[in-house]
Amino acid sequence: MTRPHRLAVVAGVFVLAVFPLIATPFLTVQIGYQSLFLATTALSLTFLAHYGGMLSLAQLAFYGVSGYTFAAVTVTYGLPWYAGAACALIASTLIAFLFGLVAVRTQGISFLMITLAMAMLLYFYAEQDRVFTNGHAGINGIVPPGGPVASHPIPYYYLALAVSLTVYAALRYAAQTPFGLSLQGIRDNPQRMRSIGYHVEAHRVAAFCLGGLVAGIGGVLGVWYNSAISPGTIDLSRTINLLVIAVVGGLAYVEGAFVGAFFVTLATNYANSFTDRFNTAIGLTFLLIAVFSPQGLIGLAVRDRRAIGTGPPGTLDSALVEPSATLGTTPPQTIESR
Repeated sequence: MTRPHRLAVVAGVFVLAVFPLIATPFLTVQIGYQSLFLATTALSLTFLAHYGGMLSLAQLAFYGVSGYTFAAVTVTYGLPWYAGAACALIASTLIAFLFGLVAVRTQGISFLMITLAMAMLLYFYAEQDRVFTNGHAGINGIVPPGGPVASHPIPYYYLALAVSLTVYAALRYAAQTPFGLSLQGIRDNPQRMRSIGYHVEAHRVAAFCLGGLVAGIGGVLGVWYNSAISPGTIDLSRTINLLVIAVVGGLAYVEGAFVGAFFVTLATNYANSFTDRFNTAIGLTFLLIAVFSPQGLIGLAVRDRRAIGTGPPGTLDSALVEPSATLGTTPPQTIESR
């Protein structure tokens, strides 16, 4: 990370740390905590897209697998919360592994559509199953380890903050390990990496499992917030909402998950106060950002900073790839170029 990049991250962490000190308990939960568990889930999507070149629409499904598992273990079977959390993370990682075995053999729009199809498969299973998911009614009465989130806003907020920042740091670290560098090489030129002996599919499946684990962490934090889970939690509209969070923040930046989650959470809570056409307003906002700043809100800030001459090209995002490279629309690069 370059110095301006580090300063931007430190400033963001400082803002998140002081947020509950200046906000009401309601805003701490409704905006702060909700943004953090959505950001944690979106981190799994931005990690796969940024470092692996895999734009997955199955991440919310892994979120749902984790949430349903936690609910079933703790509510249906009456086991302690830590047993539920462990089972939830194992289940989300295992389902991600199974999905990855199928999905990673495709690329581009085929990968996007097959992950969406698998996400909808889990949605319809949750809708029709009467044993594990309780069908359309879902599972209610989920109690977090310290009581309802709304009753203890500041402790739960800082817990979610610590978890999300730990996940972020772990993903940044993983990107610099031999596995992460190999994954980036596979993203840029899979044929070249395969020819020199790397198992392309195995690396992609491993990355998919890591993404499933991260989404599972977001799922546990999410069911603590909602105290319930139902098929509507993982339906198509919410699957698209997670993609909107990642794109609005910036797919080319792992930090975009936090920016996008905060922006979308604010819009979701307050747009209804200004317009009766809430979905239209959100859709137009997403469209404008996608058209005028394909790198999301972070990319817009970087571009404006360069335009006024306060930062030469490459200061903030020199360590990051462009969105076009992430989505595989530019000519392949080699790993040596890094």
